[in-house]
Amino acid sequence: QTKVVVTFAGPFARYGNKLVAACVAAGVDYCDITGEMDWVRENIARYDDAARKSGAHIVSLCGHDSLPWDLMTLMLSKKLREEHPESDLARVDMWDDIRSAPSGGTLETAFDIMFGKKRSTAPEVTALGFDPLLKTGVTGEAASSHKVSAQNVAFVERSGSSRLHSETRTFFVMAGCNASAVKRSNALNKYGTKVVYREGKTASGFVSGLCSMMGLSLFGLAIFFPPTRYLLRRFALPKPGEGASEESMAKGYLVVTGAGTAADGRTAKACLGFPVDPGYKDTARMAVECGLTLALDGNSLLRKEGGVYTPGACQGEAVLSRLLNTGSTFDYV
Repeated sequence: QTKVVVTFAGPFARYGNKLVAACVAAGVDYCDITGEMDWVRENIARYDDAARKSGAHIVSLCGHDSLPWDLMTLMLSKKLREEHPESDLARVDMWDDIRSAPSGGTLETAFDIMFGKKRSTAPEVTALGFDPLLKTGVTGEAASSHKVSAQNVAFVERSGSSRLHSETRTFFVMAGCNASAVKRSNALNKYGTKVVYREGKTASGFVSGLCSMMGLSLFGLAIFFPPTRYLLRRFALPKPGEGASEESMAKGYLVVTGAGTAADGRTAKACLGFPVDPGYKDTARMAVECGLTLALDGNSLLRKEGGVYTPGACQGEAVLSRLLNTGSTFDYV
């Protein structure tokens, strides 16, 4: 009698395979909060066709990775097409104002990806012959012609570099994952044939952005070397199941400012806000609302048929509406 399974137990490449397979076989909808894009690719290659047959909606990336940016891109494309329905999205820029810290589970997943046993490419991915994120679900169709080029901020981008928003941007560790989520959604929603995606974390100025990069670089060096990585994991970093205090979570937030540019030069801009720590409490809220959308709002889904999806390609505006009713904010500006 289960309608939807919502799971938070990662690393998902380690713990999630049997659950996904069971949901696909039983025709049960599924949501998770993974940011493990190689695993998402494997699931698309393995299960997209079977999920279409069974009716199961398999929706990954339903938390901080990468729902906010996925929905923002959906809404920017919608705005640009209100007056010109055939207009393609050509570029999307994101500025992330965020206060959060990774949980023990998130760090465990990151360490598993970077330093765990290297996983060979799944034979289903090899057999597909192209990036599974571009799979359309149309039988016999090759990769989608609607593609995304990720050009995320790699260092520090000074304020004024974009005419659409004035804040300084610096490297954001999850930007690559977010770009991949948008790539999947674009393949299905067809925002544009050649979309440039650029994202960065906001900083108060160039010096602040430079300091942020230096801190991130030092942490990266520390975890690269096994002795310091061991000491950090043993004595400093949270363990799986551990994380921020209630007080710390209450002080967290995320505000994503997005700007979309159409192929004809028109622009749209919006802000999407989350009031508490996006990696903890609000990730839970995002995932639960994604699950409730599947369970209760079936008529509002962008895709009624089963498949392996992103929130932006499946729950769409229906889950955004739920999020706005439970604490989030969204406005075109």
